[in-house]
Amino acid sequence: MKKFKLFLFLVVASKIVFAQSKDDLKKEKKKIENEIKITNGLLEKTKQNKLKSLNYLNALSTQIEKEESLVKMLNIEIKLKERKIKNINKTILESKDVISNKEAELEMLMENYSKIIFSYSKNKGLKDQLMFIISSDDFNQAYKRLLYVKQYTTQRKNYSIQISKEQNELKQEINKLEVIKKELEENTIQKKTLYENKYENLNKISDKKTEKEQLISKLVKSEKYFKKELKEKQKKANELDEKIRKIIEEEIKKARELAEKANKLNLSPAALELTKKFAENKRKLPWPVETGVVIQKFGNKKHQIFSEVQTFNNGVDIVTEKKAKVNAIFDGKISRIFVVKGEGKAVLISHGKFYTVYSGLQDVVVETGEEVLTREKIGEVRYNEKEQRSLLHFEIWKGYDKVDPGDWIYKLY
Repeated sequence: MKKFKLFLFLVVASKIVFAQSKDDLKKEKKKIENEIKITNGLLEKTKQNKLKSLNYLNALSTQIEKEESLVKMLNIEIKLKERKIKNINKTILESKDVISNKEAELEMLMENYSKIIFSYSKNKGLKDQLMFIISSDDFNQAYKRLLYVKQYTTQRKNYSIQISKEQNELKQEINKLEVIKKELEENTIQKKTLYENKYENLNKISDKKTEKEQLISKLVKSEKYFKKELKEKQKKANELDEKIRKIIEEEIKKARELAEKANKLNLSPAALELTKKFAENKRKLPWPVETGVVIQKFGNKKHQIFSEVQTFNNGVDIVTEKKAKVNAIFDGKISRIFVVKGEGKAVLISHGKFYTVYSGLQDVVVETGEEVLTREKIGEVRYNEKEQRSLLHFEIWKGYDKVDPGDWIYKLY
């Protein structure tokens, strides 16, 4: 009995763990599929125009990366499915053993019951029971015979109940086995579908890698044009960096002046508390847009075509839907709203010692000095007609230092 309870506990516990991992897997898979959908749309819009070839290449590289991630998810899902099938097969074997034991017990009960019935019929049944008692030599013998008859009747009744119980339990176990077999059949079909999806995605990856190689060969021939374009983009990024740095310097200077007036050496208690809370939410902060895919990560990168060209991204570039809503990632105060030439509007929010930058906005719905809350809308992403995409450039600063948003935003990449 103790072993059975332990087995039952392990089965239930394993099902809970499996359900949790399965739910996490579904969420991650859904996220990757949404990112693939966004990059697919971007590829469709940019593939025809030579002027947009670098954007197309970036989107294609991101698409390959996401397709590979999806294949990894499918591999995990297949392994989980195989584990489940293995557990089901184990349960089937255990159920068959239970059925076999139940059948043996039932057969023994039926055999014993048959002996009782035979003995009962041999003694001429109920009609002779009264005579059997009356014909006793004395009262003591009559009493003993009465007890014997009662015991005989009770035994028959108990066997009948036990047989009925065993038959019901056997029936339930057989029904349970049929349900398990059906579950096995369904999981086997699902496993087959997962394998088909996996190989379909592997073929897509292979085709896209071939396309990427062909595109790189073409772009190399237009090296002069594209190097000029890259130089222009880096120039804009540096200008934005300089503008943000100046604003942050001004904000820090203001905070120091206020602290000096109040005879304090540090930030206000409210600003210190905000800094602390922001830091505590590292890797848990929400995305600045509800749906999107990162096509350029933070940091220094060698160009995938022109290896001698290096670019530094101060934040991350997120491609999102047209007119996508941009939200504050944490409570804070709108420090500045400014225009970046050719890139739309930008908003800088202070969170104590931390700052977040949202660049590439079309419409801004907040004002300088306004307090905002986590996930509160601050504007909409600008749609770039030339590049045919909606791109948000997002940065996080700690004082004068830029930090990788991937270390702060929940599952950014």
